[in-house]
Amino acid sequence: MNKFGMFKFSLVLFVFVLVMILPSYGEEIPKTSTPMQVTVIIEPPNLGTPFDPKEVHIVPNSTVTWINNDNVTHTVTSGDPQQGADGKFDSGLLKPGKEFSHTFTEIGTFYYYCQVHPAMTGIVIVNVNAVPEFPFVMPILLISFVSLLVFYKMKFKF
Repeated sequence: MNKFGMFKFSLVLFVFVLVMILPSYGEEIPKTSTPMQVTVIIEPPNLGTPFDPKEVHIVPNSTVTWINNDNVTHTVTSGDPQQGADGKFDSGLLKPGKEFSHTFTEIGTFYYYCQVHPAMTGIVIVNVNAVPEFPFVMPILLISFVSLLVFYKMKFKF
């Protein structure tokens, strides 16, 4: 492919990225103001994501239910392992197969962890404002634009 062909290819790629990504930029998470029911699965820590999903986005008055799918006991305790429990919610000891639910009525970011396994952490974000659905949009656009410039400069250097 010659330099001009490479330039046209990068221009088409850049426009394609814009067309595909920009319409969804700035969509809200969640996309409703209706209270939601969300499930977080508790799995063995060695599987990589012991609270799955690790980060949950909900609106006020939504309920999150944690289900212990591991074969050992866990807790779902608000706070963080370094500073300890903050008292906002606590499942107590959650045996295998059991579940715990909490309804979030206030806007905020709620960190939680397992007191038995402090490396297990998660986050519940309660918000009514828009949150970018694709936080990687800007880096992709930047990379596309820079590659377009590089190919453009290559066209005139040789």
